[in-house]
Order: sequence, then structure tokens, then C-alpha cells
Amino acid sequence: MDSVTTPGLDGPPAALPRPSSIDWLAMVVVAGVTVAAYGPMVYGVIRLSTRTTQALNAFVLLGFAAVEAFVSVHRVHPFRLQVTPHGIVLFSASCMALAVASLSGLWPLAVLGLCFNIASLLSFGFGREGTRFFHPALAGLGCAVALLVFVPRFDLLLRLTAARGSAVALNLVGFQTQVVAQQDPFGVNLVVERGLSVFNVATECNGFGIILSSVVLVVLVSARRAYPWVLRVGLALAAVGMGLVFNTLRIVAISLASMNTMLDYTLIHEGLGTLVYMAALAAVWSLVRLAKPRQLPDETRDGPVGGERRPTV
Repeated sequence: MDSVTTPGLDGPPAALPRPSSIDWLAMVVVAGVTVAAYGPMVYGVIRLSTRTTQALNAFVLLGFAAVEAFVSVHRVHPFRLQVTPHGIVLFSASCMALAVASLSGLWPLAVLGLCFNIASLLSFGFGREGTRFFHPALAGLGCAVALLVFVPRFDLLLRLTAARGSAVALNLVGFQTQVVAQQDPFGVNLVVERGLSVFNVATECNGFGIILSSVVLVVLVSARRAYPWVLRVGLALAAVGMGLVFNTLRIVAISLASMNTMLDYTLIHEGLGTLVYMAALAAVWSLVRLAKPRQLPDETRDGPVGGERRPTV
């Protein structure tokens, strides 16, 4: 008896329909609008992120999240170029957000528009369901870009906060420290032991890089675990506080090491800075993992069959 091949089971998978000229045209138009409309903002964000290594590391986290999303979505939603109503709606929302931002000066709307625009391109390639895999990475990107756009406005405040916190810590461990600020040009210095050592708290030391990476990590993990929005906001605020604390520890550790060792200052600055940065991310990750939302009553009841409990995430 001849063997029978069951379509969809033993036979080769059905070939996906080839994209039409309309699909290609829509993709080219949306991609062109993305580059033309958001290129200057993205370039400015790249320039701002180069001010501190920790800020660049935040985009490394986003890169890993995007790659993981591509690997996951390819298993269930293979790439197929097709114009979808979902993608059209996202692109329209992007254009509207950008227009309102341009007229009103509310640039956070432009950041939102950038995320909508990227989501529309993903929808054209993976469909509505496939785009869901990229929601954590898109949320993290939006937070990172928004924070970087506003970093020049908070640089002075962050530097003063870092200097004052570090001075308090150094005084507690026995090193008399004063904060000396100058206005033109603006600068913040830590003067230790009556001028024996002077440390400049530059823009690279304002803690923004640690704060940015911590917030992005919170957004990525909490989005993947589907935490309630109230919990997500609370964890993001906690990440900001932890970033400030760890940046203070970083400055104190570098100051103490440089005053008590003969090691090269560059080695101390980069080595201890990296260790404290990694410790900050580990602490934030642990906080997000431990901060599980309160279970609903029906999530702990016995299951319908055999008294098994329902799995919880």
C-alpha cells in the first residue's frame, strides 16, 4: 500500500505568500519616514549616551532584549512582509504624536511616536501577535530615549546630589570633606582633608548612567513578567533611588581607593566603577524578581483535576 502524506503534518510546510508590491511600498514609506522624522532625535540621543559608559550599557541591555524577542517570535510567527491594519494604526498614531509634539513642544510625545513607528514596522513583518514579543524592548527603548532627552536639564542637580551624598559618607568614615561648587563654568568638587585631595564630580559621575540602566532593567523584567502598572512604576522609582545610592558608593569607593593606594587612578576609576555598576544591576534585578504581585485568591486554590495546584508565574 502506498504511503499517504498528510498535508500540514508529514509533508513540507505550506509556502508563505510572497509580499506584494503594495507591501514593499508601504514598508519603504514607513522606513523612510522613520529615518527622516526621527533621525535627528536618535542622533542626539546617541551623542548624549556617549557621555557615560553606563548609559551605553543600557542600550546593550536593550539589544539583548531585542535579539531575544527576535529569536522567540521566529518560532511562532515567522517573518512575512504584509501590510496589516494593526501596523497602519500604529503608523498613524506615530505621525499624530510627532505632529502634536512639533506644534506643542511636548517632546515626550515624539519619543512615544518613535516607539509606535518601530512597532508598526514590526507589525508589517510579524503581525499583531508577533509584535507583542517586542513590547518589553520597546518600553525599555522609550524610557531610555526619554531619560536621555532630559539629562541635560538634570545634570547639575544630579552632580550636586552625588557630591553632597558622597561628602556625607566620607565624613562618616573619618575624612573631613566639603563640597565646593563654582558657577561659571559650572563645576562641583569634593575637597577632602583641607585640600589634601580634590575630586571633580563631572557629568560622567552624576549617576545618570547607573540610573538609566537600572530603570531600563526594571522595565524589561517587569514587562516580561506582566507586573501591574502600579508595581512597575514603584519599581522604577525604587531603581532611581538605588541608582543614586550606588553612584554615591561608587564615588566614595574611588575616592578612598585613590587616597589609600598607589594604583593608577584610571585603573581605580574604571575598575571600581564597573564593579559598583554591576553590583547595582544585580541589586535591581534581585528587587524586581522578588517583588512579585499579590496572588489572587483563585490562583492558590486546588485545580479542577486531582487536586493539582494551578501554576503561577
